[in-house]
Amino acid sequence: MTGRRITALQTAACGLTAAALLATSACGGSSGKSKASGDAKGGSGGASTSSSPAATPQSVAQAFLAAWSSGDYAGAGALTDDTTNATNRLKAIAGSLNAQKVQLTLGSQENVQANSGGSTPSGSTSGTSTSGSAATPSGGSSSGSSALARFGFNVNDTFAGNLVWAYPSSLDIVQGPSGTPVVHWSSSVINPQLGPTALLKAVAPKQTVTDSTGNPINLTAHPTLAPAMNTLANHAAIPANPTQLTIQFIDPKTNNQIPNSQDWPLGTSNGTTPTLKTTIDPKVQSALESALKPWKNSGIVALQPSTGYILGMASNDPSFTALEYQGTRAPGSTFKVVTTALALTQGLKTTDSVNCSPNATVEGQIINNDASLRSGFPNATLKDAFLVSCNTAYVHLAMDGKLGSDYSALTNEAKTYFGMNQKWDLGMGPATYGTPGDQQVPPADGQGLFAREAFGQGNITMSPLTMASVAATVSTGQFKQPILVPGTPQIPATPLPPAVDSQLVSLMQGVVNSPEGTASTVFPHNMGLGAKTGSAEASDTPTTDSWMIVFDKTHDIAFCALVLNGGMGFQAAGPAIKSALSSLGYI
Repeated sequence: MTGRRITALQTAACGLTAAALLATSACGGSSGKSKASGDAKGGSGGASTSSSPAATPQSVAQAFLAAWSSGDYAGAGALTDDTTNATNRLKAIAGSLNAQKVQLTLGSQENVQANSGGSTPSGSTSGTSTSGSAATPSGGSSSGSSALARFGFNVNDTFAGNLVWAYPSSLDIVQGPSGTPVVHWSSSVINPQLGPTALLKAVAPKQTVTDSTGNPINLTAHPTLAPAMNTLANHAAIPANPTQLTIQFIDPKTNNQIPNSQDWPLGTSNGTTPTLKTTIDPKVQSALESALKPWKNSGIVALQPSTGYILGMASNDPSFTALEYQGTRAPGSTFKVVTTALALTQGLKTTDSVNCSPNATVEGQIINNDASLRSGFPNATLKDAFLVSCNTAYVHLAMDGKLGSDYSALTNEAKTYFGMNQKWDLGMGPATYGTPGDQQVPPADGQGLFAREAFGQGNITMSPLTMASVAATVSTGQFKQPILVPGTPQIPATPLPPAVDSQLVSLMQGVVNSPEGTASTVFPHNMGLGAKTGSAEASDTPTTDSWMIVFDKTHDIAFCALVLNGGMGFQAAGPAIKSALSSLGYI
């Protein structure tokens, strides 16, 4: 950029607002006034009058930068050809970057090739949230107008410790639908390399991550922890007066830096490395890793129910090293814990009769039980259905209205009492776990889907982390959001009604202690253990996924294990948890 500089604040000094500039201009533009059109039918878009000179490209550019720098994102968005997206993106980036001061300095008008179509860069070549790659032309305004003018401008973002991120950007002015000049919107106006969904964030220097005893976590010895620990290492809290920060492109879903994206270091190191203590118990972590060795494509998590502390987590899947907390699989019958909680809150009793028929038909699809229940379970009670894990009994509960008439009932139950369907901050920033979207238990769109969700299929997905939390919630009767860093704020939930929780505890302990329980052959009896088995169908595995959730009240610990393609819950996931309990000396 060369030539005269005009600060964005000059526009405000001239008394112009963003809204007014849609129709008028009085500073920084041409000196002459526009002529009156003669009558109201003579103009289009933002009308000009003899007392309201027409807006110019330069005055619009000035007003846009003035509104942006002052935090008036709606006003800035109103001066673009994409008001909603511009407003939302400016607000989102301001929130993620969290600069103390934003100064924007307009440069001189630059040459624009005739009929260029407005070539403000659009961001990443993929058009997704990735950033750091070469930008590509946007192809002009949304209306196809050619650029009327292009302006370069300088950005100076000031952070704590007087650290400044300075860089150049540019914007194109095009003719808006009403005939007035507007800014052609693209996220790359904020930063030339910014894609349409990525965020920008100032992060503190990498920190040393330790286990709960204060010893640095050796990722060579515990490679399965690498994804989470590397994220935590780069998620240090910013001190009051930092001497060094780094600007990064951030994926809004994971809150992690986008791989291979550029970053910008600010300031210099003070020579000290901060330390972050986690909740990882080294003995539990080693026990979990050892327990998974016989099981490929598996994941396991151990929680402390009383606190929500993640005591350990591991995977044995080279292609998906974060399976234990980022996996998205149907949980199968382990989800019957949530469905049973709903049934009990609806007034059912464990002694009430249920229909455990050999099969059930839902919207033309035949639903069967596991092989041991192909003949059904005559005269079954709700307790029987839970202990033997009868799919059809839960289908009939849903189809017969015993779970209520609201097809969002499971969704509400999961959120109200089990903390689901919300972003959890484990210490790495808010993110969703166990789902490709925003809800592990999305609302059903009708009775058929509701019936499939009742036994953990349909659109429900979970990870071992989220299902371990279900077991932990039952163990204490109170959801404690899982965290990796002590002191991290935890999303609250309503405690389970005491009568409901006591029945759930009894049912899960019955799965272990009763002869007909599906985990009765896995664990020793009468040691305070409660469990629920699960086997879930998936389109990418020929055999069902093996699930198991377990709580151990005596030792304040809860587990979930998942073995892809592992068969029944007692065949793979259960033995993995048993191995961990044995290694810890708990059984």
